[in-house]
Amino acid sequence: MRAHAHVLAAARAACAAMLAVTVSLAVAGAAHAASPVLVASAGAALSPNGQPDGGGAAGGLGLMFPVEGPWSFGAVLFAEDLGTGLAELHDPNTGEALGTVADLHRWAFGGEWRAEARLYNARRARLLWGVGFGYGREEKDQRGQVAGAVSGITASTSASFLIPAAHGHAFGVALAVRRLFVSTESDPDLSTHWATAAFEWRWQGTPKD
Repeated sequence: MRAHAHVLAAARAACAAMLAVTVSLAVAGAAHAASPVLVASAGAALSPNGQPDGGGAAGGLGLMFPVEGPWSFGAVLFAEDLGTGLAELHDPNTGEALGTVADLHRWAFGGEWRAEARLYNARRARLLWGVGFGYGREEKDQRGQVAGAVSGITASTSASFLIPAAHGHAFGVALAVRRLFVSTESDPDLSTHWATAAFEWRWQGTPKD
């Protein structure tokens, strides 16, 4: 437990340091009159380990600040459905099978500081690679009642392929992998890693003089 507490303390300190770096770089970006980029994504969580493992809807919302060179820094909020298990419903009196119903459900949500690099940036296409580091929470519920939850450090990496459009908009697809650093001793069925595939929309306003 002490070791786990030390790890969490160190991770929180790292998050605070990343916040300081992000704010500093955002201020530097503002000095270069670069407008922030609003990022929204909607898709699906895929192949989580643990149980249930069917995945589900996934979404994110973030704000990125371009700085000098190919880099952008910012923050992202995420919510990802990890799956819903099924159970056979029986009549409590006769024991007769009444059908299949949704049973155990898991999902994860949180926020992370994010860094992105523009690997390819042309008029008709863009390719971005990003990494994130933050804090996430995984909850399980059974028919609407929360049955357990854990929180821990999360890390992710992603690639986005975008097609620029008019008025600062860009549309494309994003693929990502996420890792949630939590102990599975109390619940061996916890999901600790999964992928996401999503449609992505970005908008960057025109900087004012």
